[in-house]
Amino acid sequence: MHDLVNRAIEKFLQEESVPGVEAGLLPPALMLQAAADQLGKPPDELIEDLGAWLVRQDEIWRLLRFCGSDFLDFLLRLDELPERIRLITDDVEVPEIALSRSADGLVWVTISDGSPVWTALLSGLLRAMADDYGTLCVITRSADGIAIDVSDAAFAEARTFRLSARAVPA
Repeated sequence: MHDLVNRAIEKFLQEESVPGVEAGLLPPALMLQAAADQLGKPPDELIEDLGAWLVRQDEIWRLLRFCGSDFLDFLLRLDELPERIRLITDDVEVPEIALSRSADGLVWVTISDGSPVWTALLSGLLRAMADDYGTLCVITRSADGIAIDVSDAAFAEARTFRLSARAVPA
């Protein structure tokens, strides 16, 4: 697990031009803490940025977009994400994800181990995916999980999705 996670964090920090962090020499948590200190931001915000950055990686983006035709469909299938990730790699231990809807229409995402790291990462991923689908929503992290309040599911045009990068539009 550590090699895959380390490489992702190293690439993220390089692309985000975080100076002064000895990528690869520190464990992932210390690498992120050092980067957060360097940038003067809380570690959970940097981890949220990492989640959004992951969505910009084409292979990961395709895996995620394949999960739903629109943002709400994507959200309702989010509990399948750990198993989809296991299809690709068993090097990353992804906790189980549960979904619920409250009476006021909020979608709640909870993570089985309650990890603030996974909550922050998933929050960033959800923000990036909402933008990708053209959905206007408010995503709020709390100790109980992530609350998503979708205001406008068709706020902007969604990014075009094709299953293959080589697919040519008809």
